[in-house]
Amino acid sequence: MPYRLKAREEIESGVRRIATEQVDRARRALAGEHPADAIHELRQRCKKIRALLRLVRPALGKRYALENRRFRDLAREVAGDRDDQVLVTTFDALLAQVDERIDRRHYAAIRRKLDLRRQHACGQETSPDLGALDARLLEAREAIALWCLDRSGFAAIAGGWQRSYEQGRDALARVRVEPTTVALHDWRKRVKYHRHHCSLLREAWPRVLEARAEEGHRLSDMLAEHLNAGEMSSVDASRRAQLATWIERRRAKLRSEALPLGRRLFAEPGKPVRKRMARYWGVATAR
Repeated sequence: MPYRLKAREEIESGVRRIATEQVDRARRALAGEHPADAIHELRQRCKKIRALLRLVRPALGKRYALENRRFRDLAREVAGDRDDQVLVTTFDALLAQVDERIDRRHYAAIRRKLDLRRQHACGQETSPDLGALDARLLEAREAIALWCLDRSGFAAIAGGWQRSYEQGRDALARVRVEPTTVALHDWRKRVKYHRHHCSLLREAWPRVLEARAEEGHRLSDMLAEHLNAGEMSSVDASRRAQLATWIERRRAKLRSEALPLGRRLFAEPGKPVRKRMARYWGVATAR
């Protein structure tokens, strides 16, 4: 089923349903897909579950920390393989943006190094044990039945919605003052949580929330830059310097596009945004 709460179901049962569906999708991927694809799917499901947990964080109480840690650690265990693939993809995208007069053969050594790094990560003996991951997912699935919220209706999600939104707004403010790589990475995480929350609450006003989620997705993609010229220490210094220039030029372009979009997404303080969403949800549940 879609990743969203139903307007006419209890929030607690909806949260359990969605979390169970995400775990089941991850388990199916581990059982039937290529390991690299299965790992990607597992990470995506863990991220969505963590976003769901953040939405009900105040109502979930002490159990939030336990469950958030569980799915965070699962995703971290398999992060390396996916990140190495992202580096290759990002490098290819970077070269696709540069002047056509550049002789790309001069940068083949960097591409080979990244590809070898990816192949090594995929083939090393320490690659994740998919069976062990599945067993941990099954344990997590059984624990979902213990998730209990201490409030119902929109009150169960109001605090999490506002807090996540305000964290995205605060992260944007930091980026506008000092757009460091760390600050941009943190803002991207906050944007992705808000995007997932818009998807979860889509039934409050489908067209509006779908558009907001799509814009959040577009913004998080703009901020997804992983390549670091400093990692290429074995590459000729002049080539490395040129690569660094391209990377910074690309990041500056993405920042110039991302900031106006981010300012629109996070234009208002959190409290009025929460109150408006509460009214939308009230209308949806009264039909």
